[in-house]
Amino acid sequence: MISGAWQDAVTHRANQYVSEDTWLQVTSRRRHRKCTLLAEMASAIFNGKDAIHGFVGSVAGEVAFLFGAGRVVKTFAQELASRLPLPMDTELVAVARALQVTGVLLCSLNGDDLTRCRCFIDLALTETKENAGNLLTAAMNDWVNLKAVT
Repeated sequence: MISGAWQDAVTHRANQYVSEDTWLQVTSRRRHRKCTLLAEMASAIFNGKDAIHGFVGSVAGEVAFLFGAGRVVKTFAQELASRLPLPMDTELVAVARALQVTGVLLCSLNGDDLTRCRCFIDLALTETKENAGNLLTAAMNDWVNLKAVT
């Protein structure tokens, strides 16, 4: 399912960030257990990112309240601050995705069925949700435009 070229590309990229010794240890025995741990770490990073956004929103809401803002302005500040991208968002997502991709590689090297690989499942679900959302939005726009045609 996954070509050797893909495996080589992941290995090459990983070797740019970790020592050869570390990479050899990660890709050695007990790869399935390592995939599960990588999936858990990626999930923790995503959850931590969400928690940071919630914290920033709460702080913004409280600061607005301290400046005399009413309930509506406080809620607006809280929601806005919690949803705006933070400087480290891109890096956190990159780290979590790299962990997941490495986990998929480990399962692939093991010869495991990727439909049972936790990293692959998590990655596929996220990508599927995003792509399905885009597809549904496009379909909705097409149907709306079709109404104007008839």
